[in-house]
Amino acid sequence: MKHTLRLLFILGFIAASLRAAEKQPSVTFYVSGVECGSCVYVVQQSISETKGVSDATVVQVIDTYANVVFDPKLVSEHQIAQAVREALPIHGKPYLATLKLHVPDYSKHAAKVDGLFARWKDWVELETVDKAKGELLIHFNELKIDAKKPGPQGWSLAQFAAAMKSPEPNGLGLDFTLEKEGQ
Repeated sequence: MKHTLRLLFILGFIAASLRAAEKQPSVTFYVSGVECGSCVYVVQQSISETKGVSDATVVQVIDTYANVVFDPKLVSEHQIAQAVREALPIHGKPYLATLKLHVPDYSKHAAKVDGLFARWKDWVELETVDKAKGELLIHFNELKIDAKKPGPQGWSLAQFAAAMKSPEPNGLGLDFTLEKEGQ
């Protein structure tokens, strides 16, 4: 009986953990500078040690990417990108994280979207890969984290989503998607 109760408790805990993880967002970061398995390890370790990250998987194929599950109440995408930058650079150059973004009809609204990113120029830079297709990259600038300030810092996908998707005049009223690998 004791063993059955213990097993039920453990299974309940696992089920609750899985439900909690399902509610946390998963974002795919594309990571430059990864050249070997050791690079993969140090980037994954650095991301995993970031407060608020519950899971990180770094995969090296044609593009190296990191699928990261995290609590946006504790950490921002910018802080995760900073953890990538702070990973020990095995081959001498820092690892850099980017997000791949698709904005339908970007060519019609490029000035508005670019203006939105101009507000965040200290935090991120927007690169147009293909204007006609609306393929964009978000590059993260170095973030100076204030250890005394709790919670997320820097640029976040949530603030971007609010500014993009909210109807005018408060937002741009535009949709977007982030590219995801391995999911």
